[in-house]
Amino acid sequence: MAEHYDPGLLPRTYFRAPRVPFDFRALALAVLGFIVFWLGGELISWILRPGDLGDGVSYDVPGAFLAWALGLFNHIPHLGPEIERLVARALQIDPGSMSQYDGWDYTIGGIWFLAVWSFFGLGIHRITTLRIARDEGLPLGEALRFSARHWTTLLLCPVIIAAIIGVFWGCNALAGLIEGIPYVGGLLSLIFGPLRLVSTLLIVLVGVGGIFGMPLISAAAAWECNGSLDAISRAFSYLFARPLQYFWNYFLIFLFTGLILLVGGWFMTIYASSLDSGNLSDVMTVALDPPPHRVTRGPEAGKLHPEYDALSTEAKDMYKSLDLDEVGADLSQPPAMSFKTVTHTPWSHKLNVLLYWVLLNLIWLGVSGYALYWLIGASSSVYADLRADVDGTEEDEVFLEDEDADLDELAEGGPAVEGAAVQGGASAPPATPAAGEPPAADEPAPTDE
Repeated sequence: MAEHYDPGLLPRTYFRAPRVPFDFRALALAVLGFIVFWLGGELISWILRPGDLGDGVSYDVPGAFLAWALGLFNHIPHLGPEIERLVARALQIDPGSMSQYDGWDYTIGGIWFLAVWSFFGLGIHRITTLRIARDEGLPLGEALRFSARHWTTLLLCPVIIAAIIGVFWGCNALAGLIEGIPYVGGLLSLIFGPLRLVSTLLIVLVGVGGIFGMPLISAAAAWECNGSLDAISRAFSYLFARPLQYFWNYFLIFLFTGLILLVGGWFMTIYASSLDSGNLSDVMTVALDPPPHRVTRGPEAGKLHPEYDALSTEAKDMYKSLDLDEVGADLSQPPAMSFKTVTHTPWSHKLNVLLYWVLLNLIWLGVSGYALYWLIGASSSVYADLRADVDGTEEDEVFLEDEDADLDELAEGGPAVEGAAVQGGASAPPATPAAGEPPAADEPAPTDE
């Protein structure tokens, strides 16, 4: 006889690997979000500071905010720089050279980042949530409407978290002001000293919960639809109740997201190299798979690379105009992905390079979109697992707006429908009692006439 396991006998804390059911509509939302984020960022950067920062470095306000935010993870041994590289590659930002940005750049970039990805991320969360909980799809239009209805929930969360931190920060500042009073301040410091420690601890806890719990806050809004305070409290509860489980999940999420980007980069490199292996023009070689400028190893190190030296004068001029001599062989993507390559290509090959520019960017758009979709959607899975572990809530329990609306309409419209039946003008004939049932009290008993 087969044995049946009682879930109540299992250990309280368990681990399930993140899982993201594939859905083309969620992928489309991620791609659309990427396009909106990039185009809007370009427009904001152009409005605030047209041109570039010099030395060919483009002005990128959203990139400045992300570089600052990702810099908070640099102190994590080994993982911090990798997380920065991963997110920077997925969103096509350059986190380097941040000295020419100021506080307003970071603030505006942060507002734009939160506005875009809270909206599109909420739709991705909702699609993934229904897939996990009920194995049901959600139309793209309905996902966008869901994001529009609950967008303010996520927009208010950073404001609430910042307000809480501001309150405790103000308490510390007030305590410092009072303690500065001669004689009396010294005595009061015996009281305010421990209180300052408590408020500082709360500032740190709220800040940590706000930074690391933001993915869970967005997932909670998609699962529960209960408002900003409920989403924040749930995210903080699950994060601090199961910190090891949380960080191990996100280690795997970032690892797999990096694998998606790595394989996507391999695909583009192989695609460009295979195209270049069959062409007869060294101009196309520079656009698709340029050789290194100089030899980096061996006794010939520092000399011009033989493959570069064999290029035609036209190809070498294009090579230098694209600054590939400074990059060398360390290319993360084919030069044809940059529109600058199209503009510097001779007219005899411009149409071909333009076509490759379109194809390579479409490929990378799909790869980045899938990486972002998996990164966001996996948070829905983590939220479901943490909720089941901490609260014991089943995975299939999810808030459904349609069912809630039907119940509201039934509660409001039920009595009205009954009243309409009574006041309909023509009275309904009295019901004849079934055989064997006694007549109603206000009805005369039938006679045998």
